Amino acid sequence: MTKQRQQTEPVDGAFKWPASEPPHAGNLDLASKLCTTLVPVGLDTKTTTKHFPSGWSSNDVIQVSILSPTHQRRFMVKLPRYQIFSCSGASCKAEALRTYWAAKRGFGPQVLAIDEESGGFVMEFIEGRTLTVEMIRQRLPQAVNMLRQIHQAEPMNWMRRYDPMEIVKEQLECVKERNAMRPKDVRFMEGIIHDTEEKVKDHPWMPCHNDFHSHNVMLGRTGRDDPERLLAIDFEDCDLGDPMWDLAYLAVNLELEHEPHSLEYLYGASAEDTQRVRAYVPLAMAHCATWAALHGWPWAQHQKEVMTRLRVLVGDLS
Repeated sequence: MTKQRQQTEPVDGAFKWPASEPPHAGNLDLASKLCTTLVPVGLDTKTTTKHFPSGWSSNDVIQVSILSPTHQRRFMVKLPRYQIFSCSGASCKAEALRTYWAAKRGFGPQVLAIDEESGGFVMEFIEGRTLTVEMIRQRLPQAVNMLRQIHQAEPMNWMRRYDPMEIVKEQLECVKERNAMRPKDVRFMEGIIHDTEEKVKDHPWMPCHNDFHSHNVMLGRTGRDDPERLLAIDFEDCDLGDPMWDLAYLAVNLELEHEPHSLEYLYGASAEDTQRVRAYVPLAMAHCATWAALHGWPWAQHQKEVMTRLRVLVGDLS
């Protein structure tokens, strides 16, 4: 599940969730132009585009293929869906910066170009697929090692502090404003937040992905002859945070909330780290539940399932 710092509201009903409709023609044209600048000049080429449903995102995701008698290049482009939203371009450009940072350190896709005007960016095409829960379970050592590499990378001065407790509080406030959750469930969420604050008093601030789950990990190759490897994607929330939040969030994604031992062992977590993982696990589930509540009926079943799991975890079966 992808997190949003702040939900962008529709203007005159124009903004629709999920982003399943095709991109605006202007974005398709811009994506082609950005990618054309990355191939040799003078080639007789044919350019085609393919739209990938971008789900609950304010960005279009467009695959651009450029074919010539001697060359074939494919790219992935992210562009703000609605440029009337000034924050969309800024958010997209911020994600480009974070993705570039990740690529330079070997755990993200290469960023090949950034469009200063729109904030959109071009990435290398990865031949592969995002992981399912079962696939990432089969590759836990590699996935956890990549997570550790993110945490050990050099922080940058543009990184902000990402506090999951504040994020869940913000989401819960929006839930209350929209009456998107039963009052007793809201009180339950408030209790989860309070308990987490009591248990997590202090922690290191290190580079974190902050949205690390199976669908944000790809298994693939960038060249036909390259070996397959894991790469993380969607770095929009990559900022300074607590590494144990990443581990707890992954544990919830893998439905290991009762037994996160394997993740903690593979990570080499200390006794203090382990305590924070266990403290964050209910908060990670509360994050998923409040996020689902905000995004309406397509996520109603997911919200119900997460709430059931959460009540079982904390022993509240009311």
